[in-house]
Amino acid sequence: MYLFRATNCTYYTRMVLPVYLRDKGFSADIKVSLLTKQRSIAIGRNLVIAGILRPIISSLTPQSNTDEFKSKVNGLINDARQGFMGITETQDEQAKPVREMTSFIPTRPTQMAETIDSHPYRSNPKLTRADGNKTSIKSADNITLNGALTKFIASKRKQIVSALTVKQLNQRIGHFIERTHLDDVCAVTSAEAMEYKDCLLEEGRSHKSNKDYLAAVSQFFKWCKLMRYTTENPFDEVKLTKPANQAGHDLARLRWQPSQIKQVLHSTAFIDKSHDFKWITLLMMYGGLRPAEACQLHTHDIAVKDGISVMTITNAIAGQKVKTEQSKRKVPIHHQLIELGFMEFVKTRADRTSKTKPIFNYKPSHDGNWSLAFCREFGKLLDNLNFISGKRPTAYSFRHTFIDELKQLQVEESLVAQIVGHAYQNITYGRYGKKFDVKTLQPVVDKINFELTISAES
Repeated sequence: MYLFRATNCTYYTRMVLPVYLRDKGFSADIKVSLLTKQRSIAIGRNLVIAGILRPIISSLTPQSNTDEFKSKVNGLINDARQGFMGITETQDEQAKPVREMTSFIPTRPTQMAETIDSHPYRSNPKLTRADGNKTSIKSADNITLNGALTKFIASKRKQIVSALTVKQLNQRIGHFIERTHLDDVCAVTSAEAMEYKDCLLEEGRSHKSNKDYLAAVSQFFKWCKLMRYTTENPFDEVKLTKPANQAGHDLARLRWQPSQIKQVLHSTAFIDKSHDFKWITLLMMYGGLRPAEACQLHTHDIAVKDGISVMTITNAIAGQKVKTEQSKRKVPIHHQLIELGFMEFVKTRADRTSKTKPIFNYKPSHDGNWSLAFCREFGKLLDNLNFISGKRPTAYSFRHTFIDELKQLQVEESLVAQIVGHAYQNITYGRYGKKFDVKTLQPVVDKINFELTISAES
């Protein structure tokens, strides 16, 4: 049992019913308006309501009838709240009822609450008055989870957020809403957040995926709190601890081992791939690019500056996207890529009738994801080479490998951060330092050496 305040500042008593009763048609809990916005008065009324509900709930058994229980609670609660109405306006200016005398409101529709209905945007319960008549009253107090999600996603689309990120947020938050028994944002507490964490653990995803799901829902409730739909973020303190048997496993899995790289690049399946496919793979290996950054390169993004061949990662051309502002950068092209003929390859893709055009033939998906087709093709290649899904590095892992190689060579972190487009958090270099020029970055990139024999024909 606890006291809480809704978004319209009205106080409520909430009491949870035993879990075993939920399968018998009972609601998860009982929520009773105390008809006041003053905490001092709400505390006293909360004790009265709790004193009525506790013995009734304690007497429930699996054989209890839901309709009889509902009728008994409605009668006792309405009688008690008639007493609340006796307080004069001078005693409690905010004690006036926000609606007619009503029955308690279960937090999910059940057969015991046949009078509860719902609106697709806000709660719209059909409530029973003290005289037994039904009246339909639209509540302006609480926004539903689905209604809030619609507004949250609309807000995200107005920001500089990729379509893929918006899609993932919508899917992950929707996953939570589908699995909770609650309807309104303000009804969700840390108890439901903990239950959802247990639900994720039972569904068998990876530790990282579960963290992403929790992070998405927490971001949603943080937004709801700022919008005054709720007074707290119930996911604030809900954390996932990595299983002991997975400690250090992710770091090893996320990078390519030299033997694995050799297995892929020297395979007939890779050699038979298109030039586009092979060059994108090599750009990730020897430049630390994200798959989408490589796939969306245009001919105008490849140039020679101060005698150094450079590729520019940018969103300057319509359709191009970058993950963050720090992702915009100039990366020297590795000497091995130049020796293999990458600069000549780019020239063959130039169009005299256009200033710039995409270098590769991979097209962005309908939501603007440039790497979707390439990553699917790369996954099929790994399948053909008998790499086990879920236990193998991916196309994105070439970027992690690039970073790890430079780390093992003890390269200064600020140099690596600029090459791969990460924000450098150290206050001295991060806030006051200027960017390194490409002449400084060139020898750093050229340190990468996978000891592979690759020919231009392959």
